[in-house]
Amino acid sequence: MPLFLIRHGESEGNATGIVQGRLDFGLTELGRAQATATATRLRDAGIGAVVSSPLARAAQTASIIAEALRCEVEYDEGLSEYDVGEASGLSPAQIRERFPEVVAAFRKGLRPAFPGEEGRDAFTARVSATFRRLLERDGAVAAVAHGGVVSSICAQVMGIDPRRLGSFETANCAITEVTRDRAGRAVLMRQNDTCHIDGLVTVVDRG
Repeated sequence: MPLFLIRHGESEGNATGIVQGRLDFGLTELGRAQATATATRLRDAGIGAVVSSPLARAAQTASIIAEALRCEVEYDEGLSEYDVGEASGLSPAQIRERFPEVVAAFRKGLRPAFPGEEGRDAFTARVSATFRRLLERDGAVAAVAHGGVVSSICAQVMGIDPRRLGSFETANCAITEVTRDRAGRAVLMRQNDTCHIDGLVTVVDRG
């Protein structure tokens, strides 16, 4: 290793402020610029493999990075974003109107599920298994995923309950790096590194 975790560039869904979940949106022009800047930043990192979520916003980001690194993109469903079920495609205002009881529970510190939602336990198990597979690979790997996936991995490395929301912020095309120490334990080397996209940073993350 190391393992470089990259959130996808700004997507059309990000730009319009909707909750994406598993809905497929491509990159905006800004998102492509973020991905290009990230590819330049990673060019000398010794990365030998690029693995991506199959969702378009991640796959397009990975393609730009892989081209610069002269790698082929591999796809892993385990890197896909959290499925928010029937909240997918809605704006925050629409969610408040359609699911008032869920929103009211959120405000009390509870975490009920939207209809059709993947579920935090299932998501954590999926991401954890994917993370272990990536750690077992030889050489440096770039994994292009989503804010929820990156946050879950960071929480697992830091020993925080990964079902807890809001512990880690990840901007579009931010770099998070995980490696192993001499005892083989995963170590978070950096998180939400946006130095390479100065002036291009977008943060809003609704899946």
